[in-house]
Amino acid sequence: MLDLSLAVHPYAWTRPLRDGRVEPEGINLSAVNYPNPVRFSRMVRDLEFDACELSMGTYLATRRDADRFPFTAIPVFPFRKFRHAYMYVREGAGIDSVADLAGARVGIVNWQTTTGIWQRGTLADRHGLDLASVEWVAGGSEIVDVDVPERIDLEYVGHQGSTIGLLEDMIERGEIDGVFHPVDAGVANARRLFDDAKAVEQRYYRETGIFPIMHAIVVRDEVLDEHPWVVQPLYDAFERAKEIGLGALERPRELPLVWADVYADEQRSVLGDDPWEYGLTEDNVTAVETLAGYAHDQGVAAERYDAGDLFATDHLDTDYYA
Repeated sequence: MLDLSLAVHPYAWTRPLRDGRVEPEGINLSAVNYPNPVRFSRMVRDLEFDACELSMGTYLATRRDADRFPFTAIPVFPFRKFRHAYMYVREGAGIDSVADLAGARVGIVNWQTTTGIWQRGTLADRHGLDLASVEWVAGGSEIVDVDVPERIDLEYVGHQGSTIGLLEDMIERGEIDGVFHPVDAGVANARRLFDDAKAVEQRYYRETGIFPIMHAIVVRDEVLDEHPWVVQPLYDAFERAKEIGLGALERPRELPLVWADVYADEQRSVLGDDPWEYGLTEDNVTAVETLAGYAHDQGVAAERYDAGDLFATDHLDTDYYA
């Protein structure tokens, strides 16, 4: 048995890997959790884990110097999130549409966070926002150095530990006009940029086929070089854990949601049976390469990477990806 450490958040679809209900064949997995961005920093700076759930924005930033960051992703995406609902604007700031963001001061976590890349990229690509017309205010420092374009007005005002609270305090005091949040935690003195964000997100999915990928699992290159076979059992274990986690949707009466049956039916009607699919499927390739394109435009990624160049798939059964 090969001993491997794994740092991953205990989502319903990864928890079976943490509690032992799912065990990768030939691998003795020791799962731990640290919050974002602590988990990211510990992997990037210290290679503390054999495998780790990592921000896709940070991963794309590391690819400009792969020798310095010796880990490679496998096509397992444990976290996705639509991001329209997480853009807040201050009451009284006079921002009633995307166009009104021109000239505004908008708070973000940092430039490379995947949330921000998707939000900025979507607003530029689909709503015509000139990112250079916005004054961006980063509440946290970067995990990996990025090459922010000179045309972008970006001010750093804090550090990683202060990010969310700092930005919320700034918008409440009127020091910024909006905040692009990574989590759905109501912001005082602010409202969502998109009033009916769920409808906007569903329309976005129908038009693009993209359910935004936020994180991927990376594995230390030393492990991949010495034990290349680990990719398949890790992938299979994540897949089995996901099947268990999503099984709750077949028993909505057990979920702590008042209209669980309605929500489950609505999700299936819009996103299908498994919107959390792993592998380099057609939809996942579209999502990854769209994100990579946004990241390159914004100076986070050195190239517009092809999805196939970002993931270790040589020892993965080809039935799992296109």
